Amino acid sequence: MDLVDIALTSLSFLTLKEKILLKKNIDSLDSLAVLSIKDISSIIGRVINTSLWNGRETSVCVRKSAAIMEAQHINAVHYEDCDYPALLREIVNPPYILFYRGNIHSLQKECVSVVGTRNVCRETAQETFDFAHDAACDSLTVVSGNAFGIDSFAHKGALSSGVKSCTAAILPCGIDTIVPSGHKMLVQKILESEGLIASEYIPGCPAVPWRFVQRNRIIAALSPVTVVMQAPPGSGALITASFALDFNRDVMFHESGFCPEALKISQNKVKRLSSDKKTKKKLEHSSEYYIEAGAPVIRDYAEYKTVKYDAPGTHSKVVSRQLYFTDL
Repeated sequence: MDLVDIALTSLSFLTLKEKILLKKNIDSLDSLAVLSIKDISSIIGRVINTSLWNGRETSVCVRKSAAIMEAQHINAVHYEDCDYPALLREIVNPPYILFYRGNIHSLQKECVSVVGTRNVCRETAQETFDFAHDAACDSLTVVSGNAFGIDSFAHKGALSSGVKSCTAAILPCGIDTIVPSGHKMLVQKILESEGLIASEYIPGCPAVPWRFVQRNRIIAALSPVTVVMQAPPGSGALITASFALDFNRDVMFHESGFCPEALKISQNKVKRLSSDKKTKKKLEHSSEYYIEAGAPVIRDYAEYKTVKYDAPGTHSKVVSRQLYFTDL
């Protein structure tokens, strides 16, 4: 991977089109490093006011990232490469580069994104496992975020199918660091099954709250349908649902996310949010909102197929709304 490309993908203050334009006007990492922010503004045709640019520090960081990539056999696919996921390319401002380990062709199969809370109840955990297992057996790639709770059961369910390249984990940091660290063994099993771990962040980049939100947009973008298994008010899974709708994808909810135990978890979350004026507004953002607006509730993978293939695209008209990420 070109050092310039690694550098450009790290510049969060530039859009994809601006990164591509800047690439056409420089020929090396050194020529990028000597540019001032005024120089960059002049090249892309937009005034940039940011303190995030330091050419020398960027150069050092990029060389460290390249060394990590070589040492850990980390690959990368550029926006213009043929292996870049087609659905991801469709969204507004997709990643300039996707870093990955494993089989990038996992994302060329039909995907289904499975998301939900970390504080998962027993019934929904089992239903998530079963749904992912059945989806993988049907040759789908199960996409999730490698987090505790729903994500882990989605990956494990897919792996239980024994199908190769059956699951992909999207991380909120450089993939040289596994977040959470307790899922290193799970990631290893994903790679052993010819699955995929991927991230838009350069190796060495740490996980911080806003990167979880940005990671969620990739999870939503990679699949025609996002299935929310269990999501109390304020859950990060609802941000993923919101992104999916923004991308004209379908969103479905699983009925196990409304079982008695799951509802109890939601009620406890509501109490916590209600106790603080700063968080009370987040109560407006709930699974019930989407369902009332038309998002279907499914019981299992078989019903997922019926809803998806009998009336594709009819559920993406649910109105998206700005959500807040609280489920870290």
